[in-house]
Amino acid sequence: MKTPQIKQISIRRLHRHLSDHIFAIPKLQREFVWNGAKAAALLDSIYKSMPIGSILVWHTKPKHYDLLRQALHILPPFAPESLYGWFLIDGQQRLSVLHEAFAGEQKENSSGRLIDFSRLCFVPNSDSDDDDPARFVYRKPVHREYVPVRDILSHNWRRQHKGYTKPLLKKIEDCRRRLLEYKVPVVVIHSDNLEEVREVFIRINSQGMKISSADRAFARASTVDLRDLAHVLRDGINPEFHDIDFTVILQGFAFVTPEREIDVGERALEATVRWWEKRISSDGHESQFYRRWGNYKTAFGKAVDYLYHNFSALHSGFLPSLNMLATLSVFFFHHPAAPNPRQRREIRKWFWATGVAKRYSGRGYRENIIADVRFFSRLARQGKARFSFSDLVDRLDVSRAEYNLHSSLANAFFCLLARHKPCYIANGEPIPSPQYASRANRSDLHHIFARQLLANNGFSHGDYNSLCNICFIAAEAMLRYYHRGLRSSRMSSGAIR
Repeated sequence: MKTPQIKQISIRRLHRHLSDHIFAIPKLQREFVWNGAKAAALLDSIYKSMPIGSILVWHTKPKHYDLLRQALHILPPFAPESLYGWFLIDGQQRLSVLHEAFAGEQKENSSGRLIDFSRLCFVPNSDSDDDDPARFVYRKPVHREYVPVRDILSHNWRRQHKGYTKPLLKKIEDCRRRLLEYKVPVVVIHSDNLEEVREVFIRINSQGMKISSADRAFARASTVDLRDLAHVLRDGINPEFHDIDFTVILQGFAFVTPEREIDVGERALEATVRWWEKRISSDGHESQFYRRWGNYKTAFGKAVDYLYHNFSALHSGFLPSLNMLATLSVFFFHHPAAPNPRQRREIRKWFWATGVAKRYSGRGYRENIIADVRFFSRLARQGKARFSFSDLVDRLDVSRAEYNLHSSLANAFFCLLARHKPCYIANGEPIPSPQYASRANRSDLHHIFARQLLANNGFSHGDYNSLCNICFIAAEAMLRYYHRGLRSSRMSSGAIR
């Protein structure tokens, strides 16, 4: 690889390059992951002339244009007719924010959260007591107080701020100058060796923003677009599980890859990718890969649905361990049909034992996962395999477990409660699951016995929050009873007076 070139490029010129569509996103890159607060912090650093890190690009020619990712990013699309392209190896998040600071559009990040870049605002008059207050925030614009960055960077910025006082206009002009004239270090590497570039990507991200095991595996894959395949799989399952990490998906695929020793973790994922890469490149078994991936995709979806319908794992946050999806998918990969009564009984034993005994966490998690992969393979093919376990849980451990501490045991308990179909207190009608198992609102979990009552009877603080003192009650119903009780107490106190 030739010695990289280092260029100091102003944001004004970077914006011009973006408009010329010379930046491209290679498949080894991740999606846009930042949020509005982080975008505002980046602009604040630029305004204060602080370093924001360099942008690393791979200067390449048309023969590598098939490595481009056509979706899952927010930058302007690359123009394939260009004589050369700058493939972003590092700095996609920062460059994306700079682009959207001009555009002010609404974009989704990889978590599905909508980021409205028109809410990136400059604070010309900060009333903060801090010595160095933040001058950029992510919030709704307010005339003359929170000025949209999009308007400041607009070519007709003076017209956008017509009627502003001269002192305020001067601050906005100074902000515009600071942003546009800021020099970003751009490191340009020249190489025709894809493996060299791939290795640079992995090393840089290992030193900076940590990449996941799945990201490393995606970066290693060149013959197939593994990231896109994983996105399609995740988009096709129950929406309540759309936030699961890609590592779980790739782990399950590693379990069903043939002729591979069963293993868990990052090395297992990369070894699986290398195995398929070698097989496809040397033997042309691309069709075999896609056939196996298609079967696995179906199996993974069935595993999600089975846990949802049979164990009331109503969203990914209810699962005792996300790795349960990876191991159960092995069963449905080898047994596409619905399990028979004997198989259902063994799966039921596995679920509750794994959740309550926390078998997929702690010291023995690796051995337990590998043992379960082998068990599900036998159960699917032979039908007579039996799930056995010796790690019994003491009743005291259950009573001492607190509901507000996220654990495998607590999640198994929530699944158990959900399976009993909670009902409204007033009329005994079943409560719709979104009202007592909302991902965003945990106010549906309530103490059966009030804290003060328990305290008066000698129970400790830990006993208040014990799983054994928790039940599901719809938050809206609890609020209604609370207000009704409050009104009653006020009437009573008024009558006494």
